[in-house]
Amino acid sequence: MKDYFKEENVFLKFEAENRDEFFSKIGEILLEKKYVKKEFIASIKEREKSYPTGLNFGEYNIAIPHTNPEFVNEEGIVAVRLKNPVIFRDMGMDENDLEVLLVFVLLIKKGEEQVNTLMKLMSLLEKKDIYEKLIKSEEKESILKILKENF
Repeated sequence: MKDYFKEENVFLKFEAENRDEFFSKIGEILLEKKYVKKEFIASIKEREKSYPTGLNFGEYNIAIPHTNPEFVNEEGIVAVRLKNPVIFRDMGMDENDLEVLLVFVLLIKKGEEQVNTLMKLMSLLEKKDIYEKLIKSEEKESILKILKENF
């Protein structure tokens, strides 16, 4: 699973005004790299409406958006640190707006693997020290190292 993280899929100071713009921009990048099929962008936006992916860890929030495996060409986890917070809805309740600075887009081809990867990522990111290292790191290499050593 550590192969899921690649330096080319770590983005720092990523700019997006809102969730929709985030999905469009990151989707276009992934499409250009041929990681996803053209339907990926519409699919991830639609899935997010029905199944929100924001996670509230008390002092901070993250989001782990994903979509159906058939729209993925190459597996991986895309790590994005936003320049400014973007609102994601709370995964558990869909009642709360969560300001998110750290987003992990899952690109998984097998449905059963998606759940395992999601759970593993959630248990890693609920550790405040890991989150803080990821937020404070200014180099893609150091973010990659933190993720690979702890995932």
